[in-house]
Amino acid sequence: MSRIWKVGMSLATAYVTTQWLWKQPVLADLTAKMAPPVPTRRPFAMDAHGQVRIDEFYWLRDNSRSDREIIDHLEKENEYVNSTLADTQGLQQVLFEEMKQRMKEDDYAKFPYRKGPYYYYQRMETGKQFPIYCRRKVVDNTTSVSVVDKMDESQPEEILLDANQLAAGYENYRIGAFEVSPDHSLLAYADDTSGAERYVVRFKNLNDGKDCSGDIAWANDNETIFYLTKDSLDRPDRLWRHRLSQSSLEDATLYRERDDAYYLSLHKSPTDRFIYLHCRSAETSEVSALDANRPNSSWKVLIPRKQGVDYDVSDREDYFYYLTNEDAPNRKICVAPLSNPSQWEKELVHHHEKQDKIVLEDLRTFENHLVVLQRRNGLQELAVYSFSDHQKLDISSPHIIHFPEEAYSLSHLSGEYHSAVARIEYSSLACPHSVYDIDLNTYQMVLKWRQSIVNTTRLQNYVTKRLWAKARDGANIPVSIVYRKDLFRQDGTSPLLLEGYGAYEISNDPVFDSGLLSLLDRGVVFAIAHIRGGGELGREWYEQGKYFNKKNTFTDFLDVCDYLLEQKYSSFGKVAITGRSAGGLLIGATLNMAPEGLFCAAVAGVPFVDVLTTMLDDTIPLTIKEREEWGDPRQKEYYDYILSYSPYDNVQHKNYPPILVTAGLHDPRVGYWEPAKWVLKLRDYKKDDHPVLLKVNLDGGHFSKSGRYDRLLEDALEYAFLLKCWGIHK
Repeated sequence: MSRIWKVGMSLATAYVTTQWLWKQPVLADLTAKMAPPVPTRRPFAMDAHGQVRIDEFYWLRDNSRSDREIIDHLEKENEYVNSTLADTQGLQQVLFEEMKQRMKEDDYAKFPYRKGPYYYYQRMETGKQFPIYCRRKVVDNTTSVSVVDKMDESQPEEILLDANQLAAGYENYRIGAFEVSPDHSLLAYADDTSGAERYVVRFKNLNDGKDCSGDIAWANDNETIFYLTKDSLDRPDRLWRHRLSQSSLEDATLYRERDDAYYLSLHKSPTDRFIYLHCRSAETSEVSALDANRPNSSWKVLIPRKQGVDYDVSDREDYFYYLTNEDAPNRKICVAPLSNPSQWEKELVHHHEKQDKIVLEDLRTFENHLVVLQRRNGLQELAVYSFSDHQKLDISSPHIIHFPEEAYSLSHLSGEYHSAVARIEYSSLACPHSVYDIDLNTYQMVLKWRQSIVNTTRLQNYVTKRLWAKARDGANIPVSIVYRKDLFRQDGTSPLLLEGYGAYEISNDPVFDSGLLSLLDRGVVFAIAHIRGGGELGREWYEQGKYFNKKNTFTDFLDVCDYLLEQKYSSFGKVAITGRSAGGLLIGATLNMAPEGLFCAAVAGVPFVDVLTTMLDDTIPLTIKEREEWGDPRQKEYYDYILSYSPYDNVQHKNYPPILVTAGLHDPRVGYWEPAKWVLKLRDYKKDDHPVLLKVNLDGGHFSKSGRYDRLLEDALEYAFLLKCWGIHK
């Protein structure tokens, strides 16, 4: 999904005065044609630890998403957005057409990958919103997989699913799991038609369906499939077994996770020998395995859960391979025999903290190789190990595969187990999404596919860099930045869009967004602050931005902004900020903390802004699990600390810049009422007359619109809002 919050400005006005932008007359253009909606205030008292908080808009929460009074209010919020931005309709259309024309509309959505006797792929068709899932036969399936393999397009194409047909009649449609049976004769897939992330598992040519979480896995008998379902709080908590010869009413419940802090996930191993059931909280995990050749046998716990110990597992020959953080904050790889999975036989890969700052992120087992996706000082790389004997555990020293750009992203490490070819996806702020195959014997890397970008200047015109900003406590914060080199002047005259996230140990890596090119072509500088709370620099970096260290996330963001202004990438009053979900919390907290006039605009996507109220309420999805991220405010110490930064509780009587907030009515992760309440409180408290807008997707959830053209329309609206704040009208 594209970064829908990136915006830019035209070259013609890239070099404007450095005065506080919100004091410029251009912002008067943001005056709405109608007044913002003003709902009824219904004070609601919340008492905890002897403190009483009053929430006048608590009543906006409706778990059924059907209360007519609330829906009417949200519709009025959308009308207010349309009124305020009415004079940008032309600009929105220009932006939409520009982004659409840059897109190769009939490109691959997923490049062909070889699995058994077929190449599977997804392709797009001009004018259609969703991918078409297809396959073609491998001409000679007796040949080994190699980096020079190429799908023979003379072979007849078989269309497995056309998501455009399946989406007909729905405002929101997504396909989650897509799994072909081991003999390639049957298809199981899961789709969601509401945006609430409640999927229905379906089988090709069958009408039988059942609600599930989106995870499914085939046994090797081509008859049995396993899937997960959710509880009332959207927590995947039950494992089921289904046989194609039976009705779903006869499905057997195999496991129920009763600890509300744990969520289930399900996948098949690269060897196809096992199916793994993961039980995971925010800090702890436990994996059970099933012999995929014996679907009626018992699931076995590999390593019992131990608080604070997280692990993933794969298998190869006679061993399980564990990627774990036990006694290794940045993870290590250990092996244990299949016959005794909880007894480690050997520590295979371990980079000790004092010797090397390397973080292990993922592993992929092959018959004769082990490939590890890791980070060195925050940048990803691949480490390829070779086994001297595929039955033994003796491995070579790693061959490190580096990549040339200063900042980039690697993802989706994959490969057929019996081959010597690994596949990796590469992207950067200046390089389109690319697929590489790597020969694990020779280390030859072959570009198989690169996203086609049309009607744009040469990609060599864009410069991406990696910078380091100094935090107020001395920590060094990585920053990814991109601009068009023939338009950029490092004299403070450029507009800057700064993005951040900083939570869940998630690394917010720089990836390509074709929409960003039109912004760079207008002179914008775009930067990502890799702040604490993320995983870019390992476990310690994450822990320095959670619990009682959470405010480091916000001060890091401000310190990165200060650094970029000191280095004259922009100047005071020309900075726009953006973030989504937990990144929206970052935006809310930063707006409360920042000096007036620093930011000219802000976009907060589905923002998690009512942290304290949510973390006190066990009936809200994710709350129990998320207490291992933010802390448990039922304890006084956590209550006080969260209260000190929660954006909704800290709105101030001060000047705020124009703000655009988005929400999804069916969002199961951040309730729509959080951004809705925050917008109303901001309007009440702020001293200026700048608009605070709430755009609500009444048919969607956490991840915006599902169709690719619909997403471009959303992008265009957000771009137009920010361009208008910068005084750019074309």
